[in-house]
Amino acid sequence: SFARLSNYTIDPNQELIAIGLTNIFGPFFGGYPATGSFSRTAIKAKAGVRTPLAGVVTAIIVVIAIYALPPVFYYISNAALAAVIIHAVGDLISSPKSIKMFWKVSPCEFVIFWIGVLVSVFASIDNGIYASVAASAALLLFRIAKAHGRFVGVVKVYNTPTLRPIDANEPDSDTRNVFVPLDRSNGVNPAVQPREPHAGVFIYRLNEGYLYPNAVHFTDHMVREIKVKTRPAVINPYGSLGERPWNDPGPRHKSESDIDPTLPVLRAIILDFSGVSNVDVTSLQNLIDVRKQLDRYADAHIAWHFVGVKSPWARRGLLASGFGSENGVVKSLFTVTNVGVSQEKDDVKPGSRDEEFSVDTQPEDKLGMTSMDTMVLPLLSIDCPYFHIDMDEAVRSVELELGLK
Repeated sequence: SFARLSNYTIDPNQELIAIGLTNIFGPFFGGYPATGSFSRTAIKAKAGVRTPLAGVVTAIIVVIAIYALPPVFYYISNAALAAVIIHAVGDLISSPKSIKMFWKVSPCEFVIFWIGVLVSVFASIDNGIYASVAASAALLLFRIAKAHGRFVGVVKVYNTPTLRPIDANEPDSDTRNVFVPLDRSNGVNPAVQPREPHAGVFIYRLNEGYLYPNAVHFTDHMVREIKVKTRPAVINPYGSLGERPWNDPGPRHKSESDIDPTLPVLRAIILDFSGVSNVDVTSLQNLIDVRKQLDRYADAHIAWHFVGVKSPWARRGLLASGFGSENGVVKSLFTVTNVGVSQEKDDVKPGSRDEEFSVDTQPEDKLGMTSMDTMVLPLLSIDCPYFHIDMDEAVRSVELELGLK
């Protein structure tokens, strides 16, 4: 708190190490146990202290007070000492304006704040801290376990300084695709209706880390919505009644009349991992199980595309689980960039061809001693055609693979 008020940073590890070493070696010299003193810090802040050198001055004064001034301190009342401390910590008491801001920012944390205050007042400060920490940990686990994913649609947009219609075919129109939740839960204008990329193609965005506590929550929501918007490729994917799962809602003997023929068949899934920082073994196993479930539902091998996989460990885990690459020929797109490479004059022949990157070299500069070759390099590994740098690349790759327009 004092660090934020005084605009400086602290290293808690360094302080804990210092206090720990002091308490380990202090008893060998008859020293008192050392700990952090909130009231002493508050008094120093009120006195205008700005550097840790004040600790040395405080130690000298304490030594003098212990050996030379006890008779003088005897007549100082506890009320006077309490007044000094109360005056020092008064600036740390939250104002009504700050408490109102807590409610606007996070009602859950507003409740935790009052739990800590009430337990500290009517029980003890230690119990107030324990109650606040326990409530915060419970809230954190709940948010992780109940993290929400969103199905995403496409909206074509352009930038303009005025709210006027513009022809997307104009040469200077800066149109692009943005991908927003279909339920417009991120503040998009309710009058704007995102469209799904293609029939049978779904884009699902994960907004939190894909871990053990929330893996089933994510995939259950995704599979449930996919089954609502698609139809099974075969009437009875289980073969016989003996293979039918106990939780299948039925009917027991399905016919073509039980399936809506206007619904599309599941064809591809695009997972937006831009908000995922970590994965674990359990979550990846859950993803493998869902892939098998949907393959059986669609009676085909469904392509899974991933966008924005930032963590190298997440990429490694997906590859080890069989995602990201396929055996055989895959029609895919790759985002590439041109990189200029300077070469010596004697090594460059005008009009020569770079076979590795399939690009033509430029003629040498008449005024210089070097020539510039243009190399086409992919941003991501071409060995992982189902990992994409952005959503546009993933959607176009699905279109190419499935022959969609």
